[in-house]
Amino acid sequence: MDEQHATRRAQEIIRQATDGMVPKPTLKQVGPGPVGPCLADDDATASGRKQVGLTYQLTDVPGSEAKRLLRHVRDAWVKKGYTFISRDADWSVPFPKFFMRTPTDDFWMNGIIGPTNKEAGEGIVAISVTSPCFAETA
Repeated sequence: MDEQHATRRAQEIIRQATDGMVPKPTLKQVGPGPVGPCLADDDATASGRKQVGLTYQLTDVPGSEAKRLLRHVRDAWVKKGYTFISRDADWSVPFPKFFMRTPTDDFWMNGIIGPTNKEAGEGIVAISVTSPCFAETA
């Protein structure tokens, strides 16, 4: 795997999660640049290993739709055969979160709702995909 492959695969996993959403959110990329040092390495600078991490907020939808959109993400990934790292989200809480992985190529994903109005139970969904570590090629 290289940076291009990891980026394409992470983008594919994001698309799988958001295809068919109604209302259709705008994907707003957040966070630092998508390629960084491998977090699993104690000294990633010395090893040269990298990983891709993409995080998007699902914007331009009412905050009251956040839980429904997050469930759509979860359902899309479950349908693809991706597995929970621990267990499914607690959907009884106002702002659920979950953590998953792809069993075949070990990409890690999560979905979370950040509160925008706690009293009204409104929030914004953020989804992230992180690639496995790979060696940087010259």
